[in-house]
Amino acid sequence: MTDATPPPAGHATGLPLSFGRFTATFRLDGPLSLPPYAGSLFRGSFGWALMRSVCVTRSHDCPPCLLRDRCIYPWVFETPPPAGTTILRKYQTAPHPFVLIPPHGGHTVEAGQTLDLGLTLFGRTVAWLPHFIFALERMGRAGLGGRRTTASLAGVDGWLDSRRHPVYDAKERMLRGVETFTERKTLPHAPSEAGKLALSQRIAIDILSPLRIRYREHLTARLDFHVFIRSLLRRLALLSYFHCGGDPSIVAFREWIALAERVRTVSSSLTWSDWTRYSSRQRTEMELGGVTGTIIFEGPLAPFLPLLRLGEVAHAGKGTSFGLGRYRLRDVDRSS
Repeated sequence: MTDATPPPAGHATGLPLSFGRFTATFRLDGPLSLPPYAGSLFRGSFGWALMRSVCVTRSHDCPPCLLRDRCIYPWVFETPPPAGTTILRKYQTAPHPFVLIPPHGGHTVEAGQTLDLGLTLFGRTVAWLPHFIFALERMGRAGLGGRRTTASLAGVDGWLDSRRHPVYDAKERMLRGVETFTERKTLPHAPSEAGKLALSQRIAIDILSPLRIRYREHLTARLDFHVFIRSLLRRLALLSYFHCGGDPSIVAFREWIALAERVRTVSSSLTWSDWTRYSSRQRTEMELGGVTGTIIFEGPLAPFLPLLRLGEVAHAGKGTSFGLGRYRLRDVDRSS
């Protein structure tokens, strides 16, 4: 996996981003108590199941393994930058090529009921969906939560044009057309001249799971638009570079940020939400707080809509593989 050469440049009109969106449906064999935020529960169980599904040495110890550079698990969950990369050379990991969308937490799902787990895959990772389905089945058999509640995978659906289509049926054990569900988008490399002159408009961003953005080396609870755009541009550019063959050097970051600084905050009901997860690797509890709530912006927003729509898919900020940084856009009547 990581012995690949850096992705080619040449996308002069923008950065490519390809992805597939899927939903796995489980039927519970017993009651499952979901914590207020269930992302950690599912990410940990899914990672455990994927490692045991694909590890051919059965050592389950990645760092010394000779097959590390050609194994799915470390590429998905540790995602080292490939040899020869021109960016992130000082970092041990690149952005993970997946996002989980856990079910709403803070309640108990009773035995016999179903729950949905969303899974968004980026770039080449879409082709590995069969491996992930196998891991999801194993995750359910192993059990979820502190009481190890077992569950059966009923099926997996793919999303196209806001509609669900069957991809995998557990009874038939039949997998259908995974490649059909790869969506391809392009992030403009710079705001268009027409967009820069666009009339002012309002949008609301509903932040649905804790959003963790660092600005000037600190997590911020205040979400100015330019701060949000800086973080989102960086995330999408890195996803494109490491997983979709894009070249971030073509992105006019200064133009985007200068335009973003003309957007003002109309109102904000953001609050800080703390949640804790236990890291079995680091053997310690980790605080992963972030902001949730709604913020309304006004200004020349039209050029940013393609970027913001891609962010709805990719999420924003840190901890996206847990499902953090999920948000939804809404148009707002200027008279309201």
